[in-house]
Amino acid sequence: MSYQTGQVNVGTTPTLIAMTGYPPDNDGILVTASAACFVGGPDVSTSTGYPIPASTAVLIPTSGSHSGSTEGGLYGVVASGTATVSFIVPG
Repeated sequence: MSYQTGQVNVGTTPTLIAMTGYPPDNDGILVTASAACFVGGPDVSTSTGYPIPASTAVLIPTSGSHSGSTEGGLYGVVASGTATVSFIVPG
């Protein structure tokens, strides 16, 4: 199995962290951030996103989409400043 890894600087506007659903049966994206971050879809905000505490690895599920789509992206946003978000996903 191969993996895709990377780091993204996330600021106060929604930023793409990683594409989701590739391959369609993967379990999720493991993410961690250097500062508190909120993740979700392209319209994520600090009030609607799922909170990721600083320096805490969290597995974000990417399978079982209710829309039937296997394509999309995981986006992040922070309340102020920037956070370096690291990710690993099977691919």
